[in-house]
Amino acid sequence: MSIAKLQASLARATNEVTVAVANINFDFCLVKYEAPKEYHPLGELLSTNRKESAEHGKSHVTARRLAALFEGVCPDTPQLIKAYGERVSEISKQATANEHKRFSSSVFGSYTGVDATSIWAAATSSQSAKTGAIHVHLLACMLASIFSSAEATSIWMELIEERKKAVTQDWDRNESIPFAVAAAAVQQGIARTQLAEWDASARAWLQTADSVMAAKQTQLRLILKNTPRASASRNYYL
Repeated sequence: MSIAKLQASLARATNEVTVAVANINFDFCLVKYEAPKEYHPLGELLSTNRKESAEHGKSHVTARRLAALFEGVCPDTPQLIKAYGERVSEISKQATANEHKRFSSSVFGSYTGVDATSIWAAATSSQSAKTGAIHVHLLACMLASIFSSAEATSIWMELIEERKKAVTQDWDRNESIPFAVAAAAVQQGIARTQLAEWDASARAWLQTADSVMAAKQTQLRLILKNTPRASASRNYYL
């Protein structure tokens, strides 16, 4: 079944209010959730512009739409979400403490500081760990650490298209589909520029994390180097 047929089926099967939503009027920017408490310190450290983008701007819309589209794909991992929030808050505090304060009060002050826009966007875009926004951010970090920006963006576009196909197949089999997932599937695809910005934020975060955790990164590399199996695995992926 095509996306157009899924949209038409939604329109036939739902009431007038839902029809309006199914017909690509679902505004993902309207919904903002409270971030898990472990992420609150991070939110307090973000610059004005980055927090605005994460909560109400393009980054928020991208996170919301990705979270809705991939809802149910990842398992429930509350401990991972909690541990990651504690770690990103810890790293952000350290990065802010190490940062030169000269530009914080300048005209560029609202753009300075740690770039964790995609993390805060993900943290404020899911009602629970089950809905997957933070999982999607972690996937962005994985792709950014392996592929170039252009390659990672292209992979995101392919993942989105394949997920839409999977949703339409589920609908064709009369399987139960959450409304947000169906709405995300029938909407126009996320623009490549938005996905590129999503990837860029993940890359910026990885650079910050690597600089703060440089000593531990060196320790890990030494451990991997001296562990034959881990070293072989590392060389395979590189």
